[in-house]
Amino acid sequence: MSYPQYDAIIIGGGLGGLVSAATLSKRGKKVLLLEQHYVIGGCATTFKRKDFIMEVGLHEMDGLYERDIKNDIFDYLDIKKNVDLLQVPEVYNFKSNDLDFVLPHGHDAALNALVEKFPHERKNIEKFLLFMDAILSELPSFPVDKWKQYLNLPFMPLTYPNVVKASKKTLGEWLDHYFDDDNLKLVLQANLLYYHDDPYSMSMIYFSAAQTSYISGGGYFIKGGSQKLSDYLKEFIEENSGTVLLGQKVKNIIIENKVATGVVFQDAFNPNNTKKVSGKKIIANCAVPVVKKMLPNEEAIKLGKKIDHLKPACSLLSIYIGFKSDIKKLGSKYYSTFFNSSSVKNINEIYANANGDYSERNYVFVDYSQIDSELAPQNKSFGVICCADYLKNWENLSPEEYKIKKEEVSKIFIDRLNDHIPGIANEIEYYELATSKTINRYTGNPFGTPYGFAQTPNQSGMGRNPLQSPVKNLHFAGAWTFPGGGFTGAIISGFLCANQVDKSINSKKLTNSNVQDNRLVKLIEKKNIAQNTVELVYEKPDNFDYDAGQYAILELIDPPFSNLDVPHRPLSIVSHPSENKIKFTMRYSNSSFKKSISELIVNDYSKIYGPLGKFTVKNATKGIAFIVSGIGITPILPLLMELKEKEYKEPIYLFYSNKTEESAAYHEDFLKMKLDNFNYVPVFTSKEKRIDSNFLNEYLHQWGDFHYYIVGSSEFSKSLVKQLSCNPFIEQKDIKVDDFG
Repeated sequence: MSYPQYDAIIIGGGLGGLVSAATLSKRGKKVLLLEQHYVIGGCATTFKRKDFIMEVGLHEMDGLYERDIKNDIFDYLDIKKNVDLLQVPEVYNFKSNDLDFVLPHGHDAALNALVEKFPHERKNIEKFLLFMDAILSELPSFPVDKWKQYLNLPFMPLTYPNVVKASKKTLGEWLDHYFDDDNLKLVLQANLLYYHDDPYSMSMIYFSAAQTSYISGGGYFIKGGSQKLSDYLKEFIEENSGTVLLGQKVKNIIIENKVATGVVFQDAFNPNNTKKVSGKKIIANCAVPVVKKMLPNEEAIKLGKKIDHLKPACSLLSIYIGFKSDIKKLGSKYYSTFFNSSSVKNINEIYANANGDYSERNYVFVDYSQIDSELAPQNKSFGVICCADYLKNWENLSPEEYKIKKEEVSKIFIDRLNDHIPGIANEIEYYELATSKTINRYTGNPFGTPYGFAQTPNQSGMGRNPLQSPVKNLHFAGAWTFPGGGFTGAIISGFLCANQVDKSINSKKLTNSNVQDNRLVKLIEKKNIAQNTVELVYEKPDNFDYDAGQYAILELIDPPFSNLDVPHRPLSIVSHPSENKIKFTMRYSNSSFKKSISELIVNDYSKIYGPLGKFTVKNATKGIAFIVSGIGITPILPLLMELKEKEYKEPIYLFYSNKTEESAAYHEDFLKMKLDNFNYVPVFTSKEKRIDSNFLNEYLHQWGDFHYYIVGSSEFSKSLVKQLSCNPFIEQKDIKVDDFG
């Protein structure tokens, strides 16, 4: 059997994989990129909450000046022409109990500011900055390939004297070597969190390269969020005849005669749907320890010998915050402020602090309103609190314990931020916390680290996991390989990997057909079904098997409106699995996504990813009480159809709350529904009392005889869960809240 063939198959759609694929596709290579998530970009992504675009990973990106290799990469891929890059106002602000210091951009400006604050350390400040600058100057010509490194080894003290010198001590040791002032040492490594968690195991080479680039070249943010860069690179690949498939998870790397020759991948939402493709080269942009699990035993052992002893980097905890006002008015002055705990007196205490109690842990607050970030509406703000984190902090917790701890940790940091910027807690409209567990879930990175292997002296530079794996034709790109993590490291690795791979791809043209994206579906019907409410009916994707009550992701293709929004939404599936079409229902709003929905016409195409969710009646054994508000009704229609098919004998109640009868979607359907033991209780809050436990008690006299299915706004669901949880006759397992979205 003949399988689709490619010059290069890229596993993973983070920046390393995207840059590799973009570079190779521009050079005429036939490229297939497979990403398990339905959003491209890895850590270079955004998501929408209320009015805010929440930036997942990018605080700032270093460089983009004459000595930055990214300049050449960005020019080669036309990134600067298509992505807006904003310079942030300063390198950072450092705050402790007895020090408030701003490190400005530019070598001379930074030197002058440091000398003014620490005049007694003038000579050593000059030496330290020049030392870091010299390290960065030597790195562009440093050999990437292992064999070239070994050949150059005897000459490195002459050709790379500062790199060799730097490799002999850690950042902490070099700071101790140059300086006596503990405050100065704390200031100079204030943004250590961008790379690592311990100055005494931080590679001086990697720190110097990045830090000098921040100081000399400045920090930059991608206007509209890092998703703009990821989306552009995806478009670039496709415009150059490459193929990008989302929601596709690579299961195995095919090895034939000890050579990587292809991959087996599966639908990330329907694992039974698998495909096989062949490739001359395989580039893994996923975590290298994960690659090991994709290989046959012999090759896994071979790779394990190279990586099993390597230590992973720390993870990050992020609290994404949408503010209902311009927080600059409250005294927020700087783009990024690193708050040093009063318990940390010197750099010897940094690592212990990173692993310590959240009430004392050092953190950074990034205020994106200090630039024209386009992450929040006018007169509102978006910011992120971030600190070091570890998967061990969140393991072995039940879902409820995890949720409670996230709320407790969020409150700790918000209160701490409020101590520095009084009143800021009162301006919060929405917040959401992401942990190392979150990163692990969405990216698959072991230990939840976005940085890959830790940037220790033995794991940096020559000690870094190389681009070429020990398996022939299998290569690496991204944070887990050379040169390392962060946006800059991933971008450079992707470009270097593409160069390495391109040289060894033979020129024989491939003729086999491409793998088709079966998620592309046509809109076949669109109609208004209630006040300000629309129903969309799509073709059913091939092999799209789902349970009643589940939801899917609807992605619009080239939406006409995009301001402060993303092109996809999680939406409950209104149609029953037995139907040969997929239905979604939603309320119109002023969001760009909903405006784009209003412009959709029959025969337009969209993409559907799924199914997702566990809000089903598969295990129902008691009476069922559906308690619903507004457009939350969407999963209930197929659930009722499912119960009808099963000839469910227990009593079924539907309590459906809307402001008016005109706004109640499918109201007439429920009135006419012929289902044994079905009781429909509409509630119109413009003239009736709202649904609460007292209201329910008028209908449900035997509380313990029911499962409770709750769907609605966050406030509606939380209120009812709280009331029902207090009822001694209701078991917690019988309260089910829609996990939609």
